[in-house]
Amino acid sequence: MAPRQDKREDIREAAIRVIAAHGYHYATTDKIAEAAGIAVGTIYNYFRNKEEILEYIFQVEVEKRFRYYDALSVKDIPALDKLRQLLTMHFAEIMVEPAVGQVMVRERYSPADQQLPGIKEFILGVPMRLEKLLDEAVSNGEIRPCDTAIVAIALWGSVEAIASKAVFEADSKRQRWLLSQAPSELLSLYCEGMKATK
Repeated sequence: MAPRQDKREDIREAAIRVIAAHGYHYATTDKIAEAAGIAVGTIYNYFRNKEEILEYIFQVEVEKRFRYYDALSVKDIPALDKLRQLLTMHFAEIMVEPAVGQVMVRERYSPADQQLPGIKEFILGVPMRLEKLLDEAVSNGEIRPCDTAIVAIALWGSVEAIASKAVFEADSKRQRWLLSQAPSELLSLYCEGMKATK
C-alpha cells in the first residue's frame, strides 16, 4: 500500500519550519519529526534522508511555477503580460509562505545540494522559461531583439535578490510591499528600455 500523500505534506511543512528557523545544516530529522508530531522512523517511510526532503520542498515549488507557466503559455495575450503574471505569481507564493521563500533563498546554492534534481530544476528551469517568454516578446515585436538568455539570467538574478531581501525583512508591511511591487518595477526596469521602436 502506497504512503498517504498528506503525510508527506506534513513532513514537508514541518521541514520548512525547521529549516527556515535553523538552516538546513542544523535541521535534523529528529527536529523535523518533532515539528511534524511523528516518530523519527516515520520520516523514513516517506523520504530516504534529509536531502530528499529538501529536494521535495523545491520540487513542489518548481512544479507550481511550471504549471502556472504552462497555463500562461497557451493564453492569447502579449508575452510581457505573461511575464508579468508569472513574476506576480512567484512573488505572491513567497508572500503567502515566507518560510518557503527563506528555504529557497538559503538553500538554493548550497554546493552539496546543487546536484539534487529539484534544486537544479529551480536554478535552471525558471530562467529558461523567462527566456522563452522574452523570445516570444521579441518575436511579437513587443521588445527589441536582444540576447534573451542574458536578459533572462539578469532578470532572474534580480528576482532572487528581491526575494532574498524580502524573506528576511523583519517588518512584515515592508516585506509585503517589496513582494507586491517587484513585478511591475522589474518589468519597467528590464522591458521599458527594451521596447521595440515603431
